Parts: sequence; structure tokens; C-alpha cells
Amino acid sequence: MSNNQGVLSPGGIATRINVWMDSMTGRVVTAIVGFLFIAQIAYGLHSDPRWHWHAGTGKLPHDIVQEFMDLAYTEGKGAEAYKTYFSEKAVDNAPNTIDHQDGEPIPHQVKKVIVQGMDVAVYQTIGATRGQPAQDVVDVYEISGSGWIIRHDRITQQKAAPVQAAN
Repeated sequence: MSNNQGVLSPGGIATRINVWMDSMTGRVVTAIVGFLFIAQIAYGLHSDPRWHWHAGTGKLPHDIVQEFMDLAYTEGKGAEAYKTYFSEKAVDNAPNTIDHQDGEPIPHQVKKVIVQGMDVAVYQTIGATRGQPAQDVVDVYEISGSGWIIRHDRITQQKAAPVQAAN
């Protein structure tokens, strides 16, 4: 019989691998491979654009919209709110509204918020301010899975002037 028969048998190869893994060289190589594997995962998590941390990361859609509205309406920082919560590629069908501009706080009253999945609809009355009349609006926001507002649609109706009774 040949002397190589034990080397080719499954038991012989496994025994040699176990002996090598128990040696100092095997342990050092295993530690280096493990470190490189973990470093690759950490680099991927750090540089992957899906892991970009921003104001909407990890929040529910209605919370993102509420925070946007607080910054834009209550604090009057519309430009900052837009940059903070809207994606760079967002489709905005109401881009020049006063809630996208900085200025004095905007009086508003939220009448109803409807959330379905990643879509948030806000029915509100925006008070007369910054040279614009009061209006009832329905804002519909679409939120991406990563927490950005990616679409904004607005349906507007001017508030009717109060009717005065004839004397």
C-alpha cells in the first residue's frame, strides 16, 4: 500500500486541518481573516448610502411630517425644514409655498391627519400671513423607507370671506 492513502482519506485531511488550526500560525491567520471580515462589514455599514443618518432616520412617517411642520410652521424655518426632511430628488408639486420659506411663524390648525403605510395626508387651515390669504389645504406626503419625504402634493382652497348679514 502507498504511504499517501492516509493523506487522501477524509479523516487524514481533517486531522491535518485540525492540527494546523491548533498551531500558532493557524490561530493568527484565523484571527486576521476574522478581523478583515468584520472590517469589511463595518466599512459597508459606514459607507452605504442607505445608512445615511438624517432627521427622519428610524422614525414613523407621521412623526417625520409632524417634525417638518413644527420646524416650518411653528418655528418659521421653512427653508431649513425643506433641506432637512425632503430628499434631494423629491417631487414637490407645491414648491413655492410659504412653508418652504423662512420668515415669521405661520399660524395653522391641523384638522385631520391620515396615515396609510408610507403616505401621510394632512388636512389643515393655514392662517393669513406673509401676504397670503388664509386657506384650507390638504398636503399629501410620501415618505421613503429611509425616512425622507420623496413626494409632496397640495390641494388648496381659499377660505371664503365671512358673509355679513344685511341690516
